[in-house]
Amino acid sequence: MRALAPLLLVAALAILAAPAQAQSSAVSYAYESCAAGAARAVEVVGAPCSEAQAVAARVLAAPVGDGAGVLLAVGWSPLRAQTTEGGGEHDLIATRSAAALRIRRSGTAPDLDGWEAGRELIFARQRLVGGRPAPRGAALCSASWLVRLSSGSLGGLSAGHCGGLRSDRTVHRRNVGLRRPPQPGIILGRVKRILSRSRPLDALLVPVPRADNRSATPVVDRGVSRPPWIVAGLAQPTAGRAICFTGRTSGIDQCGSIAGRRARGAERLLSGFAGTLVRCTTIRAAEGDSGGPVFTAPLADGTVRAVGITTLIFGDAERMCFTPLSPVLDGLRAQLVTSSG
Repeated sequence: MRALAPLLLVAALAILAAPAQAQSSAVSYAYESCAAGAARAVEVVGAPCSEAQAVAARVLAAPVGDGAGVLLAVGWSPLRAQTTEGGGEHDLIATRSAAALRIRRSGTAPDLDGWEAGRELIFARQRLVGGRPAPRGAALCSASWLVRLSSGSLGGLSAGHCGGLRSDRTVHRRNVGLRRPPQPGIILGRVKRILSRSRPLDALLVPVPRADNRSATPVVDRGVSRPPWIVAGLAQPTAGRAICFTGRTSGIDQCGSIAGRRARGAERLLSGFAGTLVRCTTIRAAEGDSGGPVFTAPLADGTVRAVGITTLIFGDAERMCFTPLSPVLDGLRAQLVTSSG
């Protein structure tokens, strides 16, 4: 086995050497355009245009920097804001249960962003400083599921090897931030717990932002032009199940299936080499995808169920293997946060 930071690579196994399946989502889930007066554009999915237009009118009546507060006041969770490529305008994204809304308005985007599964994370030994370049030796990984601990506090998951353990079992890269290239964008703090210290589970827990302009939302990121997938619950990693994952390197909606029962022996061998419980798939992955969310094939309403956390790749086909989520939740005594609360 040859270790990469932040993605592990292990030798190919003949039992899993079949060609990878197509890397695309089978569901067409897109915003519906809703004409809306002074707004440059209003788009919605999972809610009527009349509601989207009413929300947009209230947002447009407020100063640019107050958009997040307006959305919260009318029951929508502000997700992020991003200036358009041409500049002079920005898109404001919000969700409510299984609905998503995009409003385009004039002006520079406010500083609105937060935790979504699939976003880019940075792990470093040195202290991270927002607006400054990433320190040397930092690892780039992907964000995964939002969880609620028994204390009631929220946390976010990623792969344990992104933080890494020293020989004395202390965390190697304990400082973590949500990266907005080319620099650390939102400093999250320090790794709160790394399960690989005591269990064969490649997972860790980090703080998540919590403020009006710093959201933590149970969705899977798909950029600004596509509505996010909505996290509706948990699913088990059964053989043959259709799944997808998102990673900072490979991108959104990388889809295939969980390897069949004939691969169980190979998975046990891989688990022994890597020192962590894994299930393998037909999907190609790449360095930097570590920690990304693995989820069921999306339904027509845009909902998905959480299955695991991207852990390693192996072989010439660079197949993705993941850590099942259920034992991670048990190890943390945590619950998956879903769109229903």
